[in-house]
Amino acid sequence: MEKLKEFITKNPQYFGIFISLVGVVILIAAIKDAHWLFGDVNRVSYNLKTIDGWVNFFGRKTARIIAGVFSVGTIIAGVVWFWIYGWYYN
Repeated sequence: MEKLKEFITKNPQYFGIFISLVGVVILIAAIKDAHWLFGDVNRVSYNLKTIDGWVNFFGRKTARIIAGVFSVGTIIAGVVWFWIYGWYYN
């Protein structure tokens, strides 16, 4: 764990790439209607801190749209992070 912490401290631009990859994975999951993300939900939970709550509260289609919009925002944040730390400061 210390090696990972040291690596991220010395190379902060890779965190932007990681954020972008997470956004791409969630975007693909939202487009493909991935069962691992939206499928097996707890039908009694309306906690909006989880995907289950979003699916139960808004419905599966709207939850997919919201996840897609948030994932695009995550991708943009990762690209901006990478630009600031990877290109601008070096």
